[in-house]
Formats: sequence, C-alpha cells, structure tokens
Amino acid sequence: MKNGTEIEAQRESWFSEQWPRVYRFFYFRVQNREEAEELAQETFRRVFKQTAAGSIRDVEKQEIYLFTTARNLMTDLWRKRGRYPGPLSVEDLQEKGWDPPEGEQQEVEDKLMVQEALNKLNPDYRKVLTYRIIEGRPVKEVAKKMKRSPGAVRSLQFRALQSLKEILEKGGYFHG
Repeated sequence: MKNGTEIEAQRESWFSEQWPRVYRFFYFRVQNREEAEELAQETFRRVFKQTAAGSIRDVEKQEIYLFTTARNLMTDLWRKRGRYPGPLSVEDLQEKGWDPPEGEQQEVEDKLMVQEALNKLNPDYRKVLTYRIIEGRPVKEVAKKMKRSPGAVRSLQFRALQSLKEILEKGGYFHG
C-alpha cells in the first residue's frame, strides 16, 4: 500500500504531465490565457475531488474523466455565454468594441483563419490534428482512441496537415 507522500508524488507527476494538454485544449477554444488557466484549474479541481473520494482509481480512467470534465466545462461555458463558437472575423470583434494592441490584430486574424480552416477539414482529419497537435497526445494513445494502427495515425496526420495547408493556401494565408 502506498503512503501519503507516494500518492502525492504520483499525483504531482500526473498533473505535470496532463496540465499542458488540458491548458492547450482550453486555450485553443477560448484564445485567452487567463481564462484557459482558470478552466484548466477547475477541471483538475473536479478530477482531484473525485479521486480523493475514491470514485476514480485507474489512471487510464482518470485521463478519460479529465478530458470529459474539460469538454463539459467548455460546453457549460458556451451555454452560459449563449453561443457556440462559430466563425468570427476581426470586423465582428471590432464591432463589439475590441481594440487590439499594436501587432495583436495579425495574431488574432491568423488564429481565426486557422480555426476556420480546421472547421473545413473532414472529421477524422480534424480529430487527429486535435488529439496530436492541439492536445499533444502520443501516437499510440491516439491510435487506440481512433481504433487505428500507429502507422495509420501518422499517415492520417500527414494527410490532415496537407489538407489544412491546401485550405489555408486557398484562403490566402501564405500570401502576404
């Protein structure tokens, strides 16, 4: 049986490994560092509460619960705000009173264009890019999740990136 110190060390290790993935999951959706951090913290708080209560013991189930909780928090946030994020333009943001600091407007435009391009991908391409690039999951984990071989996941990711590049090129992203 593990003592409290070992359990705490194991929890810290797991947290350090999972934090960047959860943070990227939220940041990609809300595009705000502070809000992404708050949502990630709330996600971990809920997961740790369930682990402490003994509801979740298996590490694999912890990870599933972690991302289910993250998705649910994101859904709740969108409902609370009365919207589901759809395509936005810089003009829409400026109409709502957004006045970007010098240089930030281009960064926001780039992110919006990439998000719009991702939404145009077929679901498998979008899913593999979300798991591998946005969430930073390892190939083996994505393969298991998508019920494919690791080689098939790498190939799918390559094709997804090619398709994303083509969409971005057609949209004028690479042409200054």
